[in-house]
Amino acid sequence: MKHHRPRLITGEVWPGSVLRLAEADGAHVEVETPDGPVVVRVPGAVPGDQLFVRIGHVGQHMAWGKIERLDEPSHDRIEPPCPVVLRCGGCPWQMVTLDAQQRTKQAELQERLGALTANATWHPWQPHQRATGYRTRALMMTRRVHGRLLLGFFAAGTDDLVAVDQCIVQHPKVERVLHDVREVLDHSGITTWRDAQRPGQLRAVLFRLDPRQNDGILTLVVTHDAGLAPIAAQLMEIPGISGVFANIQQAAGGAVLGLETRHLVGATTQTVQLAKTTLELGATAFLQTRHDAAEAIVSTLQKFLPEHVAHLVDLYAGIGVFGLALRERAERVTLVERDGSAVADAQANIARLGVKNLTVVGESAETFAPKLAAVKADAIVLDPPRAGCTPTILDALAAASTCTHLVYVSCNGTSLARDLAVLAAQGWQITDVAPVDMFPHTPHAEWIVRLVREAKPAIRKPRAAKPPKTQSAPE
Repeated sequence: MKHHRPRLITGEVWPGSVLRLAEADGAHVEVETPDGPVVVRVPGAVPGDQLFVRIGHVGQHMAWGKIERLDEPSHDRIEPPCPVVLRCGGCPWQMVTLDAQQRTKQAELQERLGALTANATWHPWQPHQRATGYRTRALMMTRRVHGRLLLGFFAAGTDDLVAVDQCIVQHPKVERVLHDVREVLDHSGITTWRDAQRPGQLRAVLFRLDPRQNDGILTLVVTHDAGLAPIAAQLMEIPGISGVFANIQQAAGGAVLGLETRHLVGATTQTVQLAKTTLELGATAFLQTRHDAAEAIVSTLQKFLPEHVAHLVDLYAGIGVFGLALRERAERVTLVERDGSAVADAQANIARLGVKNLTVVGESAETFAPKLAAVKADAIVLDPPRAGCTPTILDALAAASTCTHLVYVSCNGTSLARDLAVLAAQGWQITDVAPVDMFPHTPHAEWIVRLVREAKPAIRKPRAAKPPKTQSAPE
């Protein structure tokens, strides 16, 4: 029998109760209509709220609304610290207590994993002490409006800029630098990009800071770098900037950052102290958005891996943060990374630190993974992109007979659960799950999962039986 969905009309107001926080934004609210209950997506709603919802848009599969009246607020509701939270969409859970945010994230992953973690230990959330002022890497879009240059973020699902004078989740040092950067760029007269029909030069600014240091690297994302030299010189006068770069992005859509980055003035690399390792990295090298959370991941890896490892392989190594942090407990470390600039950074850090037991392999995880059995890795670290691991990699992990320890780092619970189910079917046992709150006020988190198995005995091909000797017949 086909299920009848109650019909909603834009502008209607209905009473509702909040079911759960949504993974994208807002919450799922069940509103009561004369034709029966129907679920509506409502930004700013909190589980436990009793409210009235005004229907704003009705799509084929989902309806959206806004809070018309809040009759009884949830005990998990707080006043959001950001004035543009409902327009920006970057931190849609700000009106929810941090404890409730973390409970929701963990409950959703536990539901996905089901019996896979029946015997696993779930560790406490870390870091937990700071829910604002934590982002040490800021990527902000730019646009001139009525002649004034603005910094901000695109509203969810659009290219409409929401101007942000002060972002409450960005580190105070980052905020101070970006305030001065906006002033310099505003007075420079530089044009900004809107779209292919309204092109300009400046598209975004990227600033990355080590909070222990007093300076960082600034990158201007531009369609071309003509005429940037005098602007870069002015930017270098801002306290907190040690080097300025131009990242060239001419594509009309897609990723914010382009593939080519050019040095303009100042330092050519940035020095970052992460845990006990000092790294030098390029302007657009990947580093976790939150410095203390990156250190929490490293600390957890150190706890989850054995005290002694013969051969550790990091299949998505980036600039080598994990491998360098774990180098003292492994006889041999192999870093696998396909990005050329990340490989160069990793090799430069290995040489500068005088590390002898690290090797960098410049190829993709997919092409290297089938070699895991041959190189006899006994511990593997996985930190794949949001899409997770390909079947090629998962099959290779099953075939790596000497590997007994695997640590999977993921920022996507859906792909993580899918891959863990495959690994469990291959004989891996999940023993520990550690959550890291990389992105408070959002549905996202970092999950660190420890898996173990017994080493498989090497498969030996049976020797062919020798044919019996035959005696010559007597003459």
